[in-house]
Amino acid sequence: MNGTGTNIEVHYLDGGHCTQWLCAIDGRSLRRVRFHAVFLAFRHPREGWIICDTGYGARFFEATRRPPFRFYRWATPVTPRGTTAAALAPLGVLPGEVRHVIITHFHADHIGGLDEFPNARVHCHEHALAQLRVINAFAQTRAAFLPALLPKDIDARLALISTAKFSPMHGETSPFPVFDLFGDGLLRLVELPGHAPGQIGVEYTDRIANGARTLYCADAFWHSMQITRGVNLRWPATLPQWDIAAYRSTVTKLRALAQAGTHRLLACHDEQTQRHVENPEYEG
Repeated sequence: MNGTGTNIEVHYLDGGHCTQWLCAIDGRSLRRVRFHAVFLAFRHPREGWIICDTGYGARFFEATRRPPFRFYRWATPVTPRGTTAAALAPLGVLPGEVRHVIITHFHADHIGGLDEFPNARVHCHEHALAQLRVINAFAQTRAAFLPALLPKDIDARLALISTAKFSPMHGETSPFPVFDLFGDGLLRLVELPGHAPGQIGVEYTDRIANGARTLYCADAFWHSMQITRGVNLRWPATLPQWDIAAYRSTVTKLRALAQAGTHRLLACHDEQTQRHVENPEYEG
């Protein structure tokens, strides 16, 4: 996954957080930590501002007001940060001028602010939403999907990317199929199965990484210790995974990619990614 494009401007923004026990990941750490719902804003030289995921947004509590969706709120204590638009305001981004939103997967902490971008095409994998819509409300809750967060006109704005469009790039050794979103190498979507139906990541090169490729892995892993220390998720953290066998396979491939040294790997909820929110010049 070397890519052909030049650097793209990228900003890391905080879309709220939930609080969980770290021992769910490593089995040892008896402390509660914040899992920040980081989302990304890209400025593309031709397409303008592109948002990748939208954080919790401002409607999470309304969407979880009634059972069974209220169980999501009980199991995952959430602290939203207001509207997604407010997080973008310091960049001078107006919601109406955003033409593209990439949704890595349809968990609530990634689509909470989706309805704030009425003029945007919503790019996602063809299986990302369809498989969640056909299960009952209890299964949707377990899958961290809140239908009330979807914009009413979502079907008209979906830009579904078929599995057939993802393919290994010629001359590359990546274990993951990719799709060049705009055909210029600047933003390439990457299939990362397991955590959620049709989950994708985004590959890009930014200024901070000094020319290295970054693979934003969404929730393909939650904490960098899963990659750097070979830590595997413990129960009950395995329960929310849509396909645990595919999830483990993806993590194994990500470990190999990290060891190859061709990419830096960032995940939505990892502390390393949150450092980019707190310090835009952070180079980790």
